[in-house]
Amino acid sequence: MRLMTDDRCRLQSRDLFKPNTPYQAERKADGRVELIELVATDVPLVRARKIKGRWVGADVKFDRNAVVEAIREDRESR
Repeated sequence: MRLMTDDRCRLQSRDLFKPNTPYQAERKADGRVELIELVATDVPLVRARKIKGRWVGADVKFDRNAVVEAIREDRESR
């Protein structure tokens, strides 16, 4: 399949792209362009509450090292 951009640098294909869907684009070293569809994920909602005059978020205490390690794993997997 061959695609061309219009005079405003827009690319369109009803067969390949869904309407109103975000994509991440990367230009590879060999000149290829890679499009990755961004999929929304469910994020837990944390409601703020006031305890002893201070606003506090989650009920759970987070292990700082576990959070840092999870972020590193997520970055390395991409």
